[in-house]
Amino acid sequence: MKQFRIYIFLALGILAVSCSEDEKVTVKVQDTVERGAILRTISKPSPSFDFNDPSKQWIVEVEEQDHEDGALFQEVGVYASITKSSTGNTSEEAFIKTVPKSDFSRGPNDLPRGKVGASLSEVLSGLGLSSGQYESTDFFTIRLELVLTDGRTFSAADAGATVAGGSFFSSPYTYSAQFFCALADASSFDGNYIVVTDVWADYAAGDVVPVQFVSGYTFRILNTANPFVDNQDTSYMEVTIDPDTGAATVMSNECFNYPGFDCVNVTGLGSVGTCTGDINLVNTFGPYGNYGFTLVKQ
Repeated sequence: MKQFRIYIFLALGILAVSCSEDEKVTVKVQDTVERGAILRTISKPSPSFDFNDPSKQWIVEVEEQDHEDGALFQEVGVYASITKSSTGNTSEEAFIKTVPKSDFSRGPNDLPRGKVGASLSEVLSGLGLSSGQYESTDFFTIRLELVLTDGRTFSAADAGATVAGGSFFSSPYTYSAQFFCALADASSFDGNYIVVTDVWADYAAGDVVPVQFVSGYTFRILNTANPFVDNQDTSYMEVTIDPDTGAATVMSNECFNYPGFDCVNVTGLGSVGTCTGDINLVNTFGPYGNYGFTLVKQ
């Protein structure tokens, strides 16, 4: 994590020096570099599927931005795959539907903003699945593809190239959609969890992180295994679940003390697998932007 941030600061410093030495470089870059486009995640009104009601939709609200402020936006393609909990195998991805620009309207930033959704029925049909061929502990990966009027497309494979950090340019394109099961409380979110993804890079894939049930619909992701913070024993992320949707909100109890850097407060949004106990978050680390954090129960 520390190396990552140092490299960013060095890169910015080199860029500043280069620009001051020869401003013509900026003009050349603007004339020769192809500009991209992004889908910015605004909210997740419905982050899961209902196992007992295939008509209910998974929904994410997104905002499109291109260098012509949305004039190049044509449509969003929706794709899906399913991962079987019994085997861990993931299916081939299938095309589900297209959401046209006409379903979007101008948002507060004067950019196209709208909700992209798919029902469980639509996803199952696209994947060629019927009743009895999936379980409540399985989960889906939904991938969005931004299509422009000039024929170019942008999706998950382009996210690293087109998004240069910062919460304003959060553009993951892929989302985990799990089944919703009724929760009496958050007590199933307790014990050791295995890290699947940590884009902030405090942990490597496969590391073990302790999670502690608190009460009601709240649990904590402890920092005791975090090798980068000085306040391991006292700091944690507190996660609160919305029992009606499985949506999750995150707030650190205190700032994370990274040696040599400012103390970093952490907030975040995401969802939990109410049937599986999985945790899928996008955390904001102070001014440094949004970073995905995915855990599965050991």
